[in-house]
Amino acid sequence: MDAVPWKNEGGQTRELCVEPPEADFASFVWRVSVADVGADADFSSFEGIDRTIVLLEGGGFTMHSAGRQVHDLAHCFVPHAFPGEQAVQVRLHGAPTLDFNLMVRREFAEGRVVVLDERNSRRLPGNSTLLYVAQGSACLSDEHGLQQSLRAGEFARLAPGDGAAMPDLLCAPGAIALLVCIVPR
Repeated sequence: MDAVPWKNEGGQTRELCVEPPEADFASFVWRVSVADVGADADFSSFEGIDRTIVLLEGGGFTMHSAGRQVHDLAHCFVPHAFPGEQAVQVRLHGAPTLDFNLMVRREFAEGRVVVLDERNSRRLPGNSTLLYVAQGSACLSDEHGLQQSLRAGEFARLAPGDGAAMPDLLCAPGAIALLVCIVPR
């Protein structure tokens, strides 16, 4: 994954997956990425987009809008949703951060990020779209016994189609996985 500048060039992002596959910032239905935030910055504005951000590494940051604090992203693996058109400035708590981002064009779909660990390893729900392993390792197993192992920083696009069952997820002890669920409108 090559790093590319944010839409406003205030940071860098690495796109994991986008729908449709060749979409740009103006035409995606949904987009999943990881971003580096190395300094205080303004987030890019995305009109009509619902955003969810999850701190993966680093000291976190405080999100400000209209001059007031709106959210403190201080703990890893806690999703925070906000409207993409909201003007957001972030102030780092110290160390640079690595963040997981889901963006969904609300006209076409709604999305959420679910945090999974060894306690809730299970068959994934039918609206599962992407699984990202944030920490440790995890294994996906389909109805035919085929397995796909994933380590931290790796992801799998989930698209069973043709009536196939969604895979089972087994997280290793200490592992954290982020499940992206997209529901078309």
